[in-house]
Order: sequence, then structure tokens, then C-alpha cells
Amino acid sequence: MSILKIVIDPGTSATKVTYRLGSGSCHFFAMSPHCAPVPPDYPQSASWGIGSTHLESSWVSLPDACFLIGAIAKKFQGSELRNHELKCDKALYKILGILAHLQLQMTQVVPIDLGILLPFDEYLTKDLLERRLLAAQDSIQFCGQALSLHFNEIRIFPEGAGLLLCGLPKTLSKKCSRISALIIGHRNVSWLATHNGSPLPEASTTNNLGFRWLVQEVSKLTGHTDELSLAELLFHGTQLRPDLQQAIHQCLPLYWQQIHSFLIEQQPTDFVVCGGAQLCSLNLNLFNISPGTLAGVIISYVLF
Repeated sequence: MSILKIVIDPGTSATKVTYRLGSGSCHFFAMSPHCAPVPPDYPQSASWGIGSTHLESSWVSLPDACFLIGAIAKKFQGSELRNHELKCDKALYKILGILAHLQLQMTQVVPIDLGILLPFDEYLTKDLLERRLLAAQDSIQFCGQALSLHFNEIRIFPEGAGLLLCGLPKTLSKKCSRISALIIGHRNVSWLATHNGSPLPEASTTNNLGFRWLVQEVSKLTGHTDELSLAELLFHGTQLRPDLQQAIHQCLPLYWQQIHSFLIEQQPTDFVVCGGAQLCSLNLNLFNISPGTLAGVIISYVLF
């Protein structure tokens, strides 16, 4: 029997998914990050979404809770992930919804090898998330349709693990025993440290200095209240209003100073590999901020 191999990143800017069934081709998609709790009887009593299988307008129900997922959840209170909230709280329903959506496209229940990415500070909650997934696999309703999932394996990784496993240059000197990953995401900046290939939990950390920090500072200056739409504007970085351009020019130096201060606090390392969903926007789109800007910040950290 074919196995569904899937990796899900329940991010704050978007939920990213890549999967493959058996030896077939790899597929990738991204969806809205919104996920909002509603009364368990709300979707059915409103005859809303019954029979729908579109992820952006769907809902997932367990015996004790019901969550809307996708773009349809945006208008509901509590749909956005706040800085103090853990991703895993809503990740459970996002993951179940995605798996149920894919399962309904198949003719039979297939075993699932599931990979999940979490910020380093939430990686410590991975056992709880795994237990909740296993407990829910036989009691899911997706848009009113009851179904079961069959987990063959669940593996949860800290953000940055993929870069350390697959993103290191082949020319990297063997003398570089201390290697770290810097991940700039929408909500978090994570620092994942290793020594001779083994993770160093005591030297790894995460914070709230992701792209959202910059978005919120720009929002304060411009009065733009919709964070995600503002983030999209800044990400594309074209045809921006003069007030947005001025706010970005004012906030960027402070943002880089925050990143620099964060790096200075970390233990020395021999090599840093960088990644994250927001790295491209910070370097390429925001008014020609070049890769050298970030490189300079990191080099000053490594050398001094």
C-alpha cells in the first residue's frame, strides 16, 4: 500500500504543505494561516460548508471543539495567532484539516508519514501535539464528513533542522564543528545551534523578532490595522504609498539593530546558514535591501 509522506509548517504568514503519495510526484501548496474557534454546532446549524472540501472555506470538528480553517476564518475573533499564543494550539486543527482534505481525495485510507515544523521554543511541546494528533485520528469530522486517519509515523522538527540537514555547502570545512541556523520567519527569529552535528538545546532559542515585528512598527506609524494585508504589501514592495515608504525607511535600521543584538547574545559559532519564509522579502523586496546587509550583521556577530 502507498504511504502519504507529508510535511506541514503551520506558519503565521501561511500554512505551507509539501506531500507525495507513494513514488508519485511531490506537490506543494500554501493556504491562509487563519484558524478560529466556533461553537461545535455552528457550521451545521447554519448549514454552512456542508459537503465542501475546499480548504480555504472548511471546518474541522472533534468531540470537544470546532475550528474554521482557511480564509473563511479571517472575519472571526481569534483567527490570527498572537505573539503569546503557541502555534501547536491551532496547529492541531490545521493539520487535521489538511490531512482530512487529502484523505477525502483518495479511494481508501492510506498510512501517513507526517512531519511538522515548530519554532524551537514550541518544539519542547512536540510530545503533547503528537498525543493530541493520535487521540484525534479516529474522531474527525471535516465539513460534516466523518473519517479516520492512520498515522504510520509522526516526526516533529524545530524550524531550521532542514537547513542543517540539507542546506550546508559541500565545501564547508571539516574544522567547522559549531554550525548554527538562523531562521527569519513571519512571527519568530529562531537560532538553532549544533556541535559536531548534534543539536545544542541549551544554546538554541527563538523570539518574536520575525517579519511581523517590522510590520507592527510600520503599522504604528501609518495606522494600517490589517497586519496580514500590510505584510503582503511590504513583501511585494512595489508601488507603495509615500507614507509606507517613509515608515519602512524609518523602521528598518531599528529592525536590523534588533537582529544584531539578538545575534550578539548567542554563543560563538563557526558557520551560520540562513533561511526562513521572510528572508527573501527582507533582503530583496524592501527597497533593495541586499543580501550583504544581513551578511554584514552575521559577519559582525561571528567575528566579534
